[in-house]
Amino acid sequence: MTDLGEYTFSNKEDVLFYVSLTVLGLAISYLLYRNILFAVVIIPFTRRIKGFVKQTIIRNRRRKYMAEFKDFLFMASTSIGSGRSMKDAIAESIPSLINIYGSKSILAGDLTKAHERMEKGGENDVSVLQDLSEASGLEDVHDFVTIYSICKTTGASLITALNKAAAVIMEKMSIDREIEELIKRKESEGLVIFAMPVLIILFLNLTSPDYISPLYETIPGRIIMTAVAASNIGIYTIIQRITNVEI
Repeated sequence: MTDLGEYTFSNKEDVLFYVSLTVLGLAISYLLYRNILFAVVIIPFTRRIKGFVKQTIIRNRRRKYMAEFKDFLFMASTSIGSGRSMKDAIAESIPSLINIYGSKSILAGDLTKAHERMEKGGENDVSVLQDLSEASGLEDVHDFVTIYSICKTTGASLITALNKAAAVIMEKMSIDREIEELIKRKESEGLVIFAMPVLIILFLNLTSPDYISPLYETIPGRIIMTAVAASNIGIYTIIQRITNVEI
């Protein structure tokens, strides 16, 4: 099962990350100091930057996983409503998920493993789904597995439970989208503030290089440039903290 709380970069992604970081470091170094040697300053922050990129990927994977899981609940409800077991419902939902989300669908891959464990290994469906829930680390998945286990034990209507679980997830996703739209607007405003000093420096370099040359040729000028870089990092950090909202 896929642990959604972890992500390992592939060799290709590692190369792309370090190349992009190097290009970014050289560009910033030249823009602020007109000396590419200052790009080495970014090296101590490499791990933190990579961690930020990793967390961004994890958040996106979780959002996509929940969208896939919502569709799976509706598919499973239809299959179980026609008299099939959970194992059969899982088997029938896999091709549909791949058709909608592509062959790289995380949930389709996990459900394939789950079905193989039930079909070939003879494992109990509840225990397999509990492993799926623990690996995902998502509250909605955990609640679904708990509801399924209770319904199977008590004989309650599983179809009704699946439909209600899907409805709750859809409502939560709708609220999530509304909040995300508000966050994006505020984030765009913050990014304008973040980008403004860099754009001004770039504009002056292109239009009035003599006017801005003291910032590159004197010690006070380099201190000012360093202060600009530090303040921009601070601004971006504040933006991320403000817009990092969990539902």
